[in-house]
This record gives sequence, structure tokens and C-alpha cells, in this order.
Amino acid sequence: MRLRYVSLFALLSACATDTQPPAPMPQAPVAPPVAAGEPAPASSSSASSAPAAAEPAPAPVPAITYANFDQWKQNFISKAASRGFDPVFTSQVLENVQPLSNVLSSDNQQPEFSKPASSYMRQAVSPTRAAAARTRLDANTNVSAIVTRFGVPAHLLGGIWTMESDLGRVQGNIDVISALATLAYDGRRRVWAEDELIACLTILRDHKIGRDTLKGSWAGAMGQTQFLPDNYIRLGADGDNDGIVDIWKSDSDALASSANLLAKAGWKPDQDWAVEVILPAGFDYYLGETVKKTPAEWAALGVKRADGGYWRPTEQGEQTTLLLPSGAKGPAFLALPNHYVIRKYNNSTSYALAVGLIADLIAGKPALKTPWPTEPPLSLEQRKKTQEALKAAGYDIGTVDGVIGVKTRQAIRDWQKARGEVADGYLSFELANRFVVMQGGTPATPPS
Repeated sequence: MRLRYVSLFALLSACATDTQPPAPMPQAPVAPPVAAGEPAPASSSSASSAPAAAEPAPAPVPAITYANFDQWKQNFISKAASRGFDPVFTSQVLENVQPLSNVLSSDNQQPEFSKPASSYMRQAVSPTRAAAARTRLDANTNVSAIVTRFGVPAHLLGGIWTMESDLGRVQGNIDVISALATLAYDGRRRVWAEDELIACLTILRDHKIGRDTLKGSWAGAMGQTQFLPDNYIRLGADGDNDGIVDIWKSDSDALASSANLLAKAGWKPDQDWAVEVILPAGFDYYLGETVKKTPAEWAALGVKRADGGYWRPTEQGEQTTLLLPSGAKGPAFLALPNHYVIRKYNNSTSYALAVGLIADLIAGKPALKTPWPTEPPLSLEQRKKTQEALKAAGYDIGTVDGVIGVKTRQAIRDWQKARGEVADGYLSFELANRFVVMQGGTPATPPS
């Protein structure tokens, strides 16, 4: 079964830097930073927002353009009828639905500043958040059965739950049908949005969920799990055995649904998700993210587990990837296959690391040995000028869009290696300013 990315977040103030670990629980789930190398999340005023990876890339505008919203409605009602839905039923569902301007503004927004991975991690991962998750898990009498049923550990489910909706506290209050109808009418993602609307109709008709319950983010993500409607149908699971999958109000259903997604994505119960490692002096950072090796092969290069522990027999033959989310100055990790299973929820390295690190704290593991560095955020101009400079130098960065993705990181890595610099592929504030100057711009000043 093909799994779509389903995770949607609220974007906190992206221009603020965290110089100290956060004491209080954040006011909303934390969005992965652009600087960490994943597609940028778009913001939402009321709750969750969607990373670009959470939904299909904008398709070309369909040939059909509608004179007005009502014309689109009538066309969709006909499409739904061809899929077996009574036109009267669909008309009732769409009654009083109008385009939402905040949905389109959120969909179009590119953040001016992006938090570096280090600031994001200090905000997203804290003993306070882990303790809150542990308390909720311990109080839930269905957790043990959910773990047995799906093979996903409770602490990992707690990490997902924390990151997705702050343990159900921030789910979004936008009418999902109105949001998806807006995106469908807009046209850039019409096929995808209309498919999700069909899924909404299926939920209302077949799944004992009321119309007013379908609340969530501007991009259609719902409940404590932040599932898109189609994911709810395919992956929603009844964790409290009441015959209804209520990912909005039932903690057990939310946990079981997340566990079902991860299990179907290939979670390996007898393995960890990643392990912090210590790199030797003179290590070739160019190997980060670009190659896969077994733990023994990394050990032959001087890479050691930070905890001094041993790899499980089931892990010893796995191909692992070296992750350097803050470059050579920050913590390093060897990512096991379960790291990529977490990324089926949100295809973001930073997101998966945050989920795993919160899960580790819930499980009682110690904090990281290597602290996160303190770094200022990168402006959109810095990110774009970086890409322009690399492209002008002949490196393949894809599209100049300010998203520091895989191609841009590889280009930075190659550029650094060609100059005899530490080739960690990390775009620091200082390096970004070098690229800005190369393009004739004025270097940015770190915010006070």
C-alpha cells in the first residue's frame, strides 16, 4: 500500500532563535526548519500547516477554469455522483461552503526566515514535553494492546503524538471541507483536493463521523494524528474498541492510527530509529548523507556510538546513513531504517529526528552528548542567493526557490570539497553570507 505523507504543522515564529532550551510547552506543534534541508512548511493562523512534502506538488492549472465557485460546486457534485454519491447528499455537505482566503494565503506563503535545525530541536525536544507525553501514555489503559497489535513502541507513538498535535491540544479548527474545496477551486491541486473531498464524503457516509467533526488544518489534515481524509480511511484504527475511529477526541484511536501507519510503512520492532555517534578528528564529512554503511563499516572509519553501547544483532547488518543536521559543529547520528519509516509521516530529517529524540526522552534515555549549536536564522534572500551563486558556478541545485533541499546540500558539499573546506553540506549563517557577497549582495546581520 502506498503511503502518502500526512503530517501537517503550525509554523511558529520562524525568525526567533532559541538560545536556551524551552521550559514551557510550545503553544503549537513545531514546524521543521527550511534550513534543515526539507521543503518549507506553509503557515496556518489557527493550527497545523503543511510541509510541501505533505501534499502533491502544484500541478499545472487544469484546462477547465470555472466562472465562479458555484460552478465548481456543481461540477464536483457531478463528479461525486459518478463515484456513487447521491447529488442531494453532496449538495447538503457543500451547503454554505465558500472559498477561504486564509487557505490560499497559507498555501502561497514562503517563510521569510527559517530556523536552523539546532533552534528547532531545542524548541521541539524538551524534558517537559517528554514528561507530558509519558504521563498521558501511562494513563491510557489501551496503550499496551496497541503496542502489541501493531509492534510500534509506546514511546515512539508519544513522539509522533507530541509533534503532530501537542498531545491533541492543537488540532486545527478550520472546516476541512471548506479548506479542500478552496484548494480544489483554486486549481493548482484540483485532482488531489477533489480526491480528498471524495474521501470526506466517504467518512461522512460510512464512518459514523458528523459533519461538524471534520475540523483540522488549512490543508485538510485532521485530528490528533493530523491525517488527511484519505489516510483516515486507509489507516485509521479503532484503539478503544468502541466501533468508531475518532482521531479527534479519542487518544487511543489517534495512537492506534499512528501505529497502523508506521507498521504499514515497515516499522522494525526489534531496531532503534537512529543512534547518536561521535566522529573522529579528521573525519571526511563528505560521507554525510551521501553513502550508506553498516555500523561495523562506520566503526572502521572511527565512528563510535556516543552512549558506548552495542548494536543489536538485528541492526548490525543494516545499511545506515550519517546525518549531520547542524553540520560538523552539531550532533551526528547514524540513521537506521526506522528513521525513514518515521519520515513516511513527514519527509523531513528534522521532523524525524525530533520525533525520535522526544521518544528517547519518554523512554528514559539520556540527553544528547553533543549539544546543539546556537545559530541565527537564515533569510529567504540568503537561501536564494546561495542557490543562485551555486548555480552560477555550475552546480545543480534544481530550482532557485529558497528551499535548501537534497540537491542544494549536495552542491554545497561539492563546493566545499573543491575548496578544501569541511564538506558537511551545511548552510551556516556565515556561509550563506559568503554566497550573498558572491552574488553582489550585502551580507546579513544576525538579529539581536
